[in-house]
This record gives sequence, structure tokens and C-alpha cells, in this order.
Amino acid sequence: MASVSKKKTTSSGEHVALAVHSSEAKSDPPAPYRGICDSPKKLAGFIETLESARGSNLLIVIKGHPDPDSIASAIAQRQFAALFEIDSTIVFFDQVSHPENRALVKSLDADLRQYREDMDLSGFDYLAFVDTQSPHLPVPLESPPPILTFVDHHKTLGGFEAMHLDIREDVGATSSIYAEYLEHSDYGLEIGNFEHARLATALMHGIRTDTDNFLIGRPLDFRAAAYLRPFVDNDLLRLISKQSVTARTMEIIQRGLNNKEIRGTFLLAGVGFVREEDRDGIAQASDFLLRHEGIETALVFGIVNGDVVDGSLRTNSATIDPDEWLKSVFGADSAGRHYGGGRRNKGGFRIPLGLFARCNDRDALWVIGKKTIEDLVLEKIGIETASTDTPKQN
Repeated sequence: MASVSKKKTTSSGEHVALAVHSSEAKSDPPAPYRGICDSPKKLAGFIETLESARGSNLLIVIKGHPDPDSIASAIAQRQFAALFEIDSTIVFFDQVSHPENRALVKSLDADLRQYREDMDLSGFDYLAFVDTQSPHLPVPLESPPPILTFVDHHKTLGGFEAMHLDIREDVGATSSIYAEYLEHSDYGLEIGNFEHARLATALMHGIRTDTDNFLIGRPLDFRAAAYLRPFVDNDLLRLISKQSVTARTMEIIQRGLNNKEIRGTFLLAGVGFVREEDRDGIAQASDFLLRHEGIETALVFGIVNGDVVDGSLRTNSATIDPDEWLKSVFGADSAGRHYGGGRRNKGGFRIPLGLFARCNDRDALWVIGKKTIEDLVLEKIGIETASTDTPKQN
């Protein structure tokens, strides 16, 4: 195959090599194009960190309910680690509840392990965290292993150290960061490789879901998707992207519609008691209610599994930062861990009921939980809207 190498100068002044092929090679796949790398120093640090841990045991942690971005990022982290003879285990602590996410895990044969009390997490040499704001394990560990890598796209909370730390608030998905690692390292994806196709599909799905089908995508998200596109298994992507809405989720959405309270452009809805396996219906109800005419922000909440208040916020407002807003409303526990958090247009909170979870009177428990959440939220809304609301005329 005849080819020559030319150079192109990007807008940032970076020189990248372009492979120009002769007409004799039209049937061959084009050589991969490597465009702008947002953070070559972070990439180099990632590779150097993995090399320094060669031959070790790594626990890759997914916090919260696994979603497409965290699942794909964990798989990518494991694949990179394997290149350096690092034996990795992916563990999650909260149930994979959304039907689409269960389909993703099953279709990818992802080998994720749910935490059990008999697991010894202290037996690992290192920890790796993906798609989370903090490295605090959801279970107590007397002497946790050091953090090898921490890769995320949420607002940084700080207060911890990692051998490799890559937090980019201007990126829509953690999967995009891992796609950049693949594209600009010597360990990129190969066409025709089955494992690479599954990884590319997972990362593409992670980017798509966390950027609302690229509606809120940032430059790196689009570049990452362009890189991944040739490697994606289209049939698999369609399979994991077209899961039907369950009857229980439809019921939760209906409860949200029936119980909604609208204050200006803010919609608040309590949906009562929700099973753990259906808790993603709260987020789906929030997505749906945001489409209500005149609504810029929707917050839906319920009591999940009888022991925690779980809520989901969605917003199109230019003035509400979900991360700051939820943290200011719900605060933090005695250890300083915030009950809520988020990113550009979405967020969530999870507040344990503690002793009140023992209450056998579900109606009374719901009244207390609902009243508390409503009071906190409506007080916050009142403060923010007081200067713009017009008093009612008598």
C-alpha cells in the first residue's frame, strides 16, 4: 500500500500526522486520524502510573447505581490495567436497576461484581475510582489501599490524593476521557477486535447517555465519539439503547404527574415508596416531567427500599447549578459527605432515614419524609425567586 505522510497544523498549533493513501489502497481501512489531545500530560501520567503498578492487584470502584458512563469507564480502566499485567476487579455497591443498564452489563458480559459482606476489599494493592466525585468507599475499611487512579468529570471536591488524578469539569462524560486515552496512546482500538468493539460500544453509549444524546456535549465528547465510531458494534448499540419502559416505571411517572407541585418554573413531585430495583424510575420521571410546559427544573423524590429518600433533579435553567444547588439544600453527613450532587443539567440526592426506617407506619413515614423534602426545597426556591415573583392581588 503506497502512502506518504503529511503534517497538518491544528488551531492549537499542534502538528499531527495524516496518512495519505494512494488510489491502490481504496479497499483498505483508513489509518486512524489523531486530532487534538486535550491533555497530553494527563495521558502520559495515566500510562506512567499504570506502569509503576505493573503486576499488582487493582479494585475498580463504581459508586452509586451503575450507569452507562461509570460501567464503560470501569471496563476501559480494567482493559488498560491488563496491558500492564494488573489484575483488576470491578465492584459496585448499589443495584444495577435501570433496564437499559442491566441490558448493557449482560450484553457486554462485563463481569461486574456486586459487593457482599464477605468480600475482603483490603486485599487489593490499589483502588481506582471512575465517574464519581469522591473516593470514599460506601463500606467501612480500616486501612484502605492507596488510590492508583481517579478519573471523573464532575465538580471536584478535593481533600484526597491519588497517584493519577484526572478531573475535567468541562467534559460531558468520563467515557470521553478514556476514549482520549485510547486514541492518543499506543494502546488504541483495532478494527476487527471483538473486545475492542464491545469497549467502543460501551464508551459510545456512556457518552451518549451522559450528554443527553450530545445535546449538552462538549468538544472532547464529540471528538471522542468521532474516534470511537469506526469501532462500534452498531447492532449491540441499538440493542442496549432501545430498552422498553417498564410498567413500574410508568406507574412512578404517573404518580409524579398526579402529585406534582409547580412553583413558577420549578416542578416538585413525590412518588411515595419505590422498590430498589425500580429506583431508576425516579430519574426517568424527572426526565419526563421536565418536558412539562413552562418548566425549567424538575425534582422527583421517593422513599427507596424503605430506608432512604432518593431524588433526581433535571434542569434547563441557566441559573441553577445542580451540584451546588443540591449540596446547599441537603447538606452533608457528620463525616462531611454530601447527600446530593450533580453536573451541568442533572443531579441527585440520597438521604438515609436512619432510625426512622424502623417505623412500621408507612403512611406516617411518607408524610414525614415528604414534608421534610418539600420544606427544604420550597424554602430554597422561595429565596431564589423572591426577587422575581409578583405578589398575588387580593
